[in-house]
Amino acid sequence: MGWAWLFLLLATYPWLLGADLAGDAFATSGLVFFVSGAVLIAPCRRLRRWQCVLLAAGAGFLFEARRPIPDGLLALPLVGFAVFLSTHRAWLRSTPRMLQAAAAVNALACLLWSAGAAHEADLPLAARLGQLALQVFFATVLGAVALVPLALTQNAVMDRLGVPPPEQP
Repeated sequence: MGWAWLFLLLATYPWLLGADLAGDAFATSGLVFFVSGAVLIAPCRRLRRWQCVLLAAGAGFLFEARRPIPDGLLALPLVGFAVFLSTHRAWLRSTPRMLQAAAAVNALACLLWSAGAAHEADLPLAARLGQLALQVFFATVLGAVALVPLALTQNAVMDRLGVPPPEQP
């Protein structure tokens, strides 16, 4: 079970890659398909805290490897979100709360990513405010919509690996 985070990252990688490729396909519109925050929700219910941290760091570094943002700008906040979510597991017991968490974490991570991208491009953040608001809204919706298939994939992998199910209320 110690390597569950790595197998989970490998099972989640096609989702991250698909989001990257979709973002590349729609690059002219300026929208990025951002699901790195939603990837954390289901594992934070079942994995140990250190496994959640490794999964979050891996997902953050995988996403930012192809993006023009400062190193660690996305990975470190995702690690912070993983620590917070794994500390408050009881909050993630219901599906509506999981959807809220996916939307919030995805939106906040996307906001940080967009601000970092604007900083690296030497663009004033105020000039990109409309695009930033659109991107954060899109990331919020995408986080909530993508959570269900992501969680199903991740839960199937965790079941196969023998990770204990989350505690029931």
